[in-house]
Amino acid sequence: MKFLLDFFPIALFFIVYKTIGLYAAIYAMIAATAVQMAIARFQTGKFEKIHVITFGLLVVFGGITLAVKDPAFIMWKVSVLYVVFALALILSMWIGEKTLLQHMLGKEMQLPAQVWRQLTWFWGLGFTGIAIVNAYYVDAALRTRDALFSAATDLNPDIELTELNCTSTTVEQLCLVAQQSEESWVNFKLFGTMGLTFALIIVTVIFISKYLKEDKAS
Repeated sequence: MKFLLDFFPIALFFIVYKTIGLYAAIYAMIAATAVQMAIARFQTGKFEKIHVITFGLLVVFGGITLAVKDPAFIMWKVSVLYVVFALALILSMWIGEKTLLQHMLGKEMQLPAQVWRQLTWFWGLGFTGIAIVNAYYVDAALRTRDALFSAATDLNPDIELTELNCTSTTVEQLCLVAQQSEESWVNFKLFGTMGLTFALIIVTVIFISKYLKEDKAS
């Protein structure tokens, strides 16, 4: 249930983007993240730090995107967010007696300190990998977008790509490629981040299963 709650704003972003457009999707995601925070507050009695950080970055990068009509900011937000998560995890190994993962999950499972450190490295590098893959999709989307508006000077660069009828432009092929590149990023934002995160969870469960069995046996 928590996994679904964590990805609810991204799923809503995807749906609104497909039906309305990017800028409406940003508004929807900001609202969904606020609802996500409220639900977590109701369930646990406190705001989760991850949700607060996500909401803060979303408001900043999403707000800039909406203000200047440039999708680059909201696109790069994904990489920035995962880099922040990665740094927080890795740096926690040298701050305090417990890693951030141990603080978060230590009540639910008992693991050796070395295992917590290995998991911290694993998730830190995993989040870094997600940030890098997102950067690849962002670079492709922004390069094709820039190429489109550089070639078609009669097009307003503030317009959303989803609003363009490529067949009515003088650069139909460039327009289609730009739309497809942006859509690929949106698809990765939902399916890619969710899939890669789920893969990290599966590997983690397999890795710690033997320690959990040993603890149960003892």
